[in-house]
Amino acid sequence: MDEALLRRYEPGEEGAVRRVFRRAMREAGTDPADVPGTQDLDWIEGAYLDHGGEFLVVEVDGEVVATGGLVVDGNVGELFRIAVDPDHQRAGHGSGLLAALEDAARERGVERLILTTALRQDAAVDFYSDHGYGQTGHDRHGEYRLRHYAKRLGEG
Repeated sequence: MDEALLRRYEPGEEGAVRRVFRRAMREAGTDPADVPGTQDLDWIEGAYLDHGGEFLVVEVDGEVVATGGLVVDGNVGELFRIAVDPDHQRAGHGSGLLAALEDAARERGVERLILTTALRQDAAVDFYSDHGYGQTGHDRHGEYRLRHYAKRLGEG
């Protein structure tokens, strides 16, 4: 496993976060330009941090290689932008990031986490199932078949 630093996003890292997101989406067979609602990547502080959420990054050798955000609405949290740069996948960064976001959610009183991913992102579908997330539904957005997942948080 790479020597990694898991930490909170810092202002000015939007470019690094967008780079990880774009690379991970392309690797999964998704054109990042087709992903709806990505404006949050331009104002991470306002979308996540200013409203009681969290946005974490994993840094390896001074480079952001993984990202993930949490938005909190009462006792429900929603995960967004969980992505690992393809050159750093399968090193445990995604699992560490997910565990840290789940801890952040618990600290904020979240009892249930939800998220959405595209069915074509096979690795993500398997990843969330392997981490205790159950499918709660599905729908379509254009050509994308989406899967919705949820997980009840225990004391952890």
